[in-house]
Amino acid sequence: MLKPKSAQGSFFGSYLYDRIVPVDHLLRQINQVVDFSFVRQILEDRYHPDLGRPAEDPEFMLRLCLLQYIYGDSDRQVVENARLNLAYKYFLGLAVDAEVPDYTSLSYFRIQRLGEEKFRSVLEQIVWQCIDKGLVNGKRQIIDSTPVMGNISSRSLTGLVRKCRENVLKTVAKQDSGVAQELELKELQNAAQSQPASAEEELRKEIEAAGQLLDVVTAELEVKKLVPNEELKKDLELLEKAVADREEHAKDKLISPVDPDARMGKKTSKVWPGYKAHVLMEEETEIITGVETTPANATDGSQLQVLLKEQDRAHAITPQELTADKAYDWGENLESLAGHQTIANIALSKQVNRRNSGCFSIDEFLYDPQKFKLTCPAGHVSTNCYSEVLNGYPPDKPGLAFRFRPTWCNVCPLKPKCVKNRQGRRIYISYYEPYFRKARERLATEEGKEAYRNRYKIEHR
Repeated sequence: MLKPKSAQGSFFGSYLYDRIVPVDHLLRQINQVVDFSFVRQILEDRYHPDLGRPAEDPEFMLRLCLLQYIYGDSDRQVVENARLNLAYKYFLGLAVDAEVPDYTSLSYFRIQRLGEEKFRSVLEQIVWQCIDKGLVNGKRQIIDSTPVMGNISSRSLTGLVRKCRENVLKTVAKQDSGVAQELELKELQNAAQSQPASAEEELRKEIEAAGQLLDVVTAELEVKKLVPNEELKKDLELLEKAVADREEHAKDKLISPVDPDARMGKKTSKVWPGYKAHVLMEEETEIITGVETTPANATDGSQLQVLLKEQDRAHAITPQELTADKAYDWGENLESLAGHQTIANIALSKQVNRRNSGCFSIDEFLYDPQKFKLTCPAGHVSTNCYSEVLNGYPPDKPGLAFRFRPTWCNVCPLKPKCVKNRQGRRIYISYYEPYFRKARERLATEEGKEAYRNRYKIEHR
C-alpha cells in the first residue's frame, strides 16, 4: 500500500522552483534525461496493495537515495536538506511546504525494498535511458575503485575472538540453556583465578578458551544435544576463523563478526575497514554504467573483466577505449582488452629487480618479439631463449627466458649494475610482454596522455 504522491502545486506552485532552481542545475538536467517511474514496476513485488501502513512512493524514495549519493549526505542530512533545500524539493516532486519522511525510512527502503538485485535492475534501466539519449556510447570509459567504510567497530584480535565466543554461547543458549550456563560458569571460574596479564597473555588465554569452547560444542553436536542449524554453524565458522587469523601470515583476516564479509583495505596511504566499490564510468558525461562491490582487500585488477562482461551482458557495450591506473595493469586484463579491440590507456607498474636491488630491471632491456631477441643496456644481443611457465601463470601461456653469455657479462663495464654472479644475466619475458609494450606505446602518444589525464573525472566521484 502506497501513500498518494505529493503535488508541487502549492500556493507558489512551480513559479518558485522556476525562479530559484536554475535551468542548468544538475537536478533539472537529470529530470530531463531520466524518467524514474519505472522503479514502481521493478519494486511492485515488495509492496502489498492492501495490507500494511501506507508506504512512501518508491520513486520518491529512489530520488532521495540518488540525492544522498550525489551530494554525499548521510541519511539524516539528506532528509534535513530535503526539508530546507528547494532544489531537493523540486527534484523530489514535493510542494514547497510538504513534509519529508523520517530518515529511518531510507535504510529500510535500501535494504528491504531495494536490495542488491533490485538496485542492479534500477541501474540498468537508468543506463538504458542514457543510451537512448546518446549520453552513453562506450567511446572512452574509465574504471577505478573507491573505499566504502563499514559500519563496524574496530577490535583487537583478542576482542574479536572474545566477541565470537560470546556469539557462540548466545546461540547455544537458544538451544540448550543448561549447556550454555555450564560453559559460562567455567569461564567465570577461570577468569576469577587468572591474574591481570599482558596483551600477549590475554590473547593466548582467549585462544585457549576458544579452542575449549569449540571442542565442547563439537562434542555436544556429536551426541545430538545441539542441532547444527545455520546460525550455530555460522558462529562456529567465525570463531574458527578468528582463531586461525592469529597466525602471522594469515590472509583475508576477519575484522568483525557483525559484518563478516568486511575486510581491511589499503589504497596508497589510506587504510579502512569495510568494502570497495568498483566503478565503470563514461568519460565524457561521467555517467556510471557499472558497479561491483567487494570486500576492501579485493584487488582492483580482478574486477576489470567482471565489470566489462556485466556491461556487455546488460547493454551490449564494449568500450572503444578504457582508462585506468596501474592497479589494473594485469597481463590478462590487457590481453582481454586487445581481444575486444579496446584501446588500453592503462599505466604500468615500474619494474624493479627484486633479487638484486639497484641493478637493471627488465625495462632497461629491449625485446624484439618478431625476431625473438633481447638487447641488454650494453648492446649485447641474446637469441638464446627457451619457454618457461612461471608460478601463477596458465600452463598454455609460457614466457621466454633469455640468457646472456658469461663471456660477455663478466667483462662488461656495466656488470655491477646488472648481475652479481658469474653465470651471466638471465631475463624472463612474460607471455603478456607484447600487451605491456603496446600499453607503454599508447601512453607515450598525445591521445594516451590526454586520456590518462582525464582519469581525474572518476576520482572526484
